[in-house]
Amino acid sequence: MFKDLRREFGLIFLIPKNIYLPLSIFGIIFLIFFLLDFDESLTYVSSFIASFITIFIISESTFKDDYATGYIEQKLCETESLIFYLFAKYLANLILVYLPMTLLAFLINGFNDNYLLELIFAYIVMLSTLYFFFNLGSAISIKRNNSLNALLIIPLLIPFIILVEEIFIAGKIMPNLNFLMAYFIFSATFINYAIIQILKIQSK
Repeated sequence: MFKDLRREFGLIFLIPKNIYLPLSIFGIIFLIFFLLDFDESLTYVSSFIASFITIFIISESTFKDDYATGYIEQKLCETESLIFYLFAKYLANLILVYLPMTLLAFLINGFNDNYLLELIFAYIVMLSTLYFFFNLGSAISIKRNNSLNALLIIPLLIPFIILVEEIFIAGKIMPNLNFLMAYFIFSATFINYAIIQILKIQSK
């Protein structure tokens, strides 16, 4: 596990664009919506759309390099579990990309909400859930190098989008936060299980 963590953190630090590129994409898209001067109630919509597009773009290369270099096949040949491999990728992105993205979103949106901690937590859970789902699309398209296959995942996100709207727009944090956590747990378990099985099939 620690070997995978060192590798993933090292890859991000050795290639700085893995940090500044997603944050730049997020900031530019968010700034475009911000300059359009939407109603104040729609600022979270802007950040959600920016997050959605950013994670969709960066998910394309989640497994591509590891597949091209044979790293995934090597781990399978060594009978190592891919669970720690996926967890290390998630943790590295969470700390180095998604937490700064969350901070940036709330810096722009403001910190005046009564449920600030709950909203920040919900935002991180939202980013994490999107990450898992788009990784599924990335795993499906790993041989075809076609990120459009990830679009097949979007219909599965319709209930998730409704939950996000209820939390950030309607302000109905509870019990929608519980449902959002359930969606996150589903994505962290079943979706990652599906990713592992797909990666095994793709590496044969």
